[in-house]
Amino acid sequence: MITWEYRVFRESDGAYVIREVFYNDDGTLAGCTESTVEPVGKSLVELAKDIDSFKAALKLPILKLADIPNPAKRKRPKERRANLTAEQVRVELGLAKPSSHHQPAQQKSSPRPTLVTSGKERASRTPTRYRTKSPSR
Repeated sequence: MITWEYRVFRESDGAYVIREVFYNDDGTLAGCTESTVEPVGKSLVELAKDIDSFKAALKLPILKLADIPNPAKRKRPKERRANLTAEQVRVELGLAKPSSHHQPAQQKSSPRPTLVTSGKERASRTPTRYRTKSPSR
């Protein structure tokens, strides 16, 4: 379980600020908030407790942003889709008939998007309304 606490940071301009710091299960630094934080509470009692937590941060060693490990950002591959014209979408949805100048979308290296219609496809992990069909071979 990840835990957190307030910590004092020394900024590059010399100012002192407080951020939330997150720790891994083994107690190592996992990250911190990008923005500084301020005490807040829905009542004076809650605000006083938050201020006490800020005071506790003053007793801990001061950190710099350089002390926080940079998380390895996983780059998600961009899904390339063929763009459809408005007319092509209407034809695909059965809202219009193909006109004489209607050209089917060219299928190059990227698959053509199709509307998800069955419940089986909706249960897939694709988070968008449209899924892509694998190119037929």
